[in-house]
Amino acid sequence: MKKFLCVLMALCMVAAYAAAEAPAYQAGTYEAVAAGFGGDVKVTMTFDADKITDVKAEGPSETEGIGTRALDKLPGVILEQQSADVDAVAGATFTSKAIRLAAQDCIDQAKGVTGEVTAKMAPGTYEGHGIGFRIALPLNVSVTVSEDRIESIVVDQENTADTKAFIQTVVDKLIPRMLEYQSVSVDAVSGATATSNAVRQATEDAVVQAIVAAGGDPSDVRAFYHAMPKSSETEELSADVLVIGLGGSGMAAAISSAEKGLNVLAIEKAAKWGGNCVLTSGPMAINVPSQVAAEIENWRDPISGETITKKAGDNLIDKEALYQAWLEYTTNDEGVQQAKPEIVRLFLDESGYTDDWLTQYGFQFNAASGFAGNTWAAYTPIAGGKALTEGFFAECMDNFVKLGGRYMLETEAYDLIVEDGKVVGAKARNMVDGKEYVISAKAVVLATGGFAGSGEMEKKYLENTYFPLKGEWKLFGMQQNDGKMLEAAIRNGAGTYNISVAPMVHVGGVDGFLPGFETVPGARGGVWSQADMPLNMAISSDSLAVGGDAKRFTPESSLSMFNPWIAGPHFYSIYGSDQVQKLIQEGFEEAPYGPSTSYLGYGTSIPAHTPLTMGETVLQAAIDAGYVFKADTLAELAEKMGLDGATLEATVAAYNGYCEAGEDLEFGKDPKYLKAVTGAPYYGIIGSSWCYSTCGGLDVNEKFQVLRADGQTPIEGLYAVGTDSMGVLFSETKAYVTYGGGAMGYAFTSGRLVGENIAEALK
Repeated sequence: MKKFLCVLMALCMVAAYAAAEAPAYQAGTYEAVAAGFGGDVKVTMTFDADKITDVKAEGPSETEGIGTRALDKLPGVILEQQSADVDAVAGATFTSKAIRLAAQDCIDQAKGVTGEVTAKMAPGTYEGHGIGFRIALPLNVSVTVSEDRIESIVVDQENTADTKAFIQTVVDKLIPRMLEYQSVSVDAVSGATATSNAVRQATEDAVVQAIVAAGGDPSDVRAFYHAMPKSSETEELSADVLVIGLGGSGMAAAISSAEKGLNVLAIEKAAKWGGNCVLTSGPMAINVPSQVAAEIENWRDPISGETITKKAGDNLIDKEALYQAWLEYTTNDEGVQQAKPEIVRLFLDESGYTDDWLTQYGFQFNAASGFAGNTWAAYTPIAGGKALTEGFFAECMDNFVKLGGRYMLETEAYDLIVEDGKVVGAKARNMVDGKEYVISAKAVVLATGGFAGSGEMEKKYLENTYFPLKGEWKLFGMQQNDGKMLEAAIRNGAGTYNISVAPMVHVGGVDGFLPGFETVPGARGGVWSQADMPLNMAISSDSLAVGGDAKRFTPESSLSMFNPWIAGPHFYSIYGSDQVQKLIQEGFEEAPYGPSTSYLGYGTSIPAHTPLTMGETVLQAAIDAGYVFKADTLAELAEKMGLDGATLEATVAAYNGYCEAGEDLEFGKDPKYLKAVTGAPYYGIIGSSWCYSTCGGLDVNEKFQVLRADGQTPIEGLYAVGTDSMGVLFSETKAYVTYGGGAMGYAFTSGRLVGENIAEALK
């Protein structure tokens, strides 16, 4: 027995020693992918036998300044902690989650384990919540589960601030896929990314509750992370006309072509039609014939307030005056006309007929409004707002099908097919299953909405010649407008025209937001929160704002709505502790106005004279999120924000001098808004110019044929309408025109006319 025990002890010691010496990992480099906010996030990790030695994360579709912060920060934290179980980066929940999931997958691979997870749930119905387009009002989802399956997902479509059309798209497209594949991580629906992510987040929240109720661990929810299978099939299709994009211009081009008896196929990357036009209220149109022909009495000019009597046959707008004003606006300081006068004229001449043409497809408009004095426009909003806009597009597409047209959603074109210099089609793929399409066509119309969804293209094509435009801009419009087909056209010899026009910016805001803070009922049924203190500070008329050169660029009273773009993608609002403490104790003297606080953050301005008792907590949360900075000196603050310290100090000194004198000698800001920047520590807020779309694009002639780089020769078979060619109307020395509805008016008018032009060419 003694001998036996001695041998047993020896064996145990050998086993223990061997276990201690066994490698933790199989040395090598491993990759894994998980779904982030905008698309796949890839993590690459390197291991030796004992530890993680390198971590890299890539996510080209993640949002600049939000998701990219997680991509930059988390790999270092994972490496330091030697674990994927690390805290998420504030404000970048989806990207952080994707990085952690992919990192755990790499760790499992290196350990030689499968990573398979099973989960048991307590049957029942659970309520989950997710943050969608509006952080003020989470999207609520009811999820019914059995012991091992998600049985149903029902979205509360009433008590939400997300756009109804986006919610319906997610209900129709995303939820069936989640149920079929029993997955809370299937790809978001293109064109409704924020709402898709809210539903995924809310469903996962409910599933975690069900798992915990059954005694399981919350991490077991990984049992419901499944990717959809991909297709290897390629299909060949053909048409007379291929329209790429189904926003306003693409829809008009498709219908107009189909009206002429052409065989039309339209494809759209998003899961719904409408593009940016669904987000707006109406197009510019000059002297709509049906309105001009009617007798209009007691028409009230919205600017002057003057009541004007119009008789049958009168023009509502002096079109020639508008034309001259447009050309004057788009002439640069050297006297060079930068817009194409013949296309400006064509647009103004044809826009009214376009509105009348649209009425047969369900378009409705209010009485025309004309702007008197030195500003000229005719803006005909669609009566009934966005709900009617969405219904209008649905009716248009129904009529398109009745005309023999075909369309495919969630289908992305990514390259042109060119033979002997002529465009004869395009290559495309299904966004859901990856199926490939080779589409032959006699004419290809690009109507893809510009390139504001591509930070790389913004960095490549936007220049700093007149304004500091180069860089990635925050996008309030449609993320799917990534310019792939513009690049394809340029690769095949297409020229550009005013491609470096400043993006269309109507909203100034901040680089990030703080969900989860307490809300208070506000105006028009909305809510406000002290969490929006940085947003309100960034655009406040009381602030001092500088551009990337650390110098002022506009009167700060224009930050909310009109002029943030002058500084480029970002501006920087500077505060001293004296101002901050006054805000905490007394609140803002005025509630910031304009679309910024209606569209961003919690949706309503913080009311004036409301003490911000949570100010220190909010500012610290924004500092942690990476869009507010704090420093003991202005030079240190400038260094943290990437600005020149000496220049910022000089700017603040000059501004404080204006405040003391009561006169802004630089920009003439109203003296009541001149508040000195005093008291250490100092605060800097990264403001953002949020854009709807880019304005410049491909060079076209009056028939909307894409021209080669020589500016004269058409590329046979290729056309561009809407935002893809709108640079022909503008100047790189000025912003988008101030006439209201110009982009949407050009979209519909160029789309209508291109169908007629193609039909004539194909005769």
